[in-house]
Amino acid sequence: MSGDAALDVISRSTLVHFSDRYFNWPLSTSDVLKLPLRISARAGLDLMVKKPDPSPESFRDFIVSKYGQTLYEIFFRPYTEKFLRWDVNDIHSDWASTGINRSVVDRRVKADSLFDLLRALTLPKKVETRFLYPHDNGFGAFFDRLYALCRATGSLDVLLSDQIARLEDSGAVFDAETAAGHKLRFENLVWSGNVKDLGRLISPDDHNLSYISTVFFNVVCREGSVAHRRAQWIYVSRGDCLISRITCMPEFSRRVCPDGYYNFICEVTDSQESPRYMLQPERYVDGILAEAQQIGFLNSRAGVEAVHVNAVRDTYPIYHRRYRKAYGGIVRAAKTFSKRIHLLGRSGAYWYNNSDHSIRMALDMAEKLIRDPERDFDFRGYFGGASNPEVH
Repeated sequence: MSGDAALDVISRSTLVHFSDRYFNWPLSTSDVLKLPLRISARAGLDLMVKKPDPSPESFRDFIVSKYGQTLYEIFFRPYTEKFLRWDVNDIHSDWASTGINRSVVDRRVKADSLFDLLRALTLPKKVETRFLYPHDNGFGAFFDRLYALCRATGSLDVLLSDQIARLEDSGAVFDAETAAGHKLRFENLVWSGNVKDLGRLISPDDHNLSYISTVFFNVVCREGSVAHRRAQWIYVSRGDCLISRITCMPEFSRRVCPDGYYNFICEVTDSQESPRYMLQPERYVDGILAEAQQIGFLNSRAGVEAVHVNAVRDTYPIYHRRYRKAYGGIVRAAKTFSKRIHLLGRSGAYWYNNSDHSIRMALDMAEKLIRDPERDFDFRGYFGGASNPEVH
């Protein structure tokens, strides 16, 4: 490949900020030695205590059974409540099991308990995760390239800042009309947006599903303003911090920034039922920069030259305890309305996945539609997560 289609092979790097320190993820031997003694001792004792069988629907029970009460209280509970903006006691265990499947990429490393994670540190060689990344123009180059290829076919119509307001199935094609009055006809509908919006078009029921929103604070600064501990992703565990995650774009490719500059993105999640940060996100810029300094990531705010704020809805589904039944209801409604509706992606399929998973999921959906439209698309089993018995 060449030019704007060239791809580089890069390694994944992740840090976790926890207990005022940075730890590699997955943990290394040196990271274990950096854990505060009181925490490591209590966590070790937790592993020796026999635990009751967890409730199959309880996030708390799942985490405690695998990692112990200590790590649940000081790490998993505060981070999860901050990230989802939801009562952790109402979170389904699928959120935990799916998160583990996403974070432990190499299937040779067992990750069912803290003991398994610590035992994995004795592996003679660290397993490196590698993936493809555009040589130029950053992650958005994937979309730009795909969009250009689709436009080149001459059969792509794009309607921006619009939405479907009416949808009917004649048996062979769909007839639809957008809010702006555009008339559309098509054979298949691949829905990757908020699945509740689809529900309002095809079903009178109020489907009990929820999403969170995310405000992205894109910080442009002088490179010397950023501390030396850097990674592609940095997770901030403290529950009283605004920031959930920091994404460092130059750690994917130095070509995304001019020499001497650095840009990182601080993510702040927000509730859609009771929004706070999405309403006036610019008000929180000072607080974000102050937190970046407090956790030792940003050395000085003097080097910050710009902060671009982008608020995005429907960034993650929320797995509350009733989500399986609710999602199963909307899937059945879609199948009843038409066999030619296909749910896709994090929002449409209501399944937490990463960007590389989404790419693979889209390719598999294309293969299904082209070669075997009748094939069931079990994306949960496809990604190693639990199947949803309510759907089938």
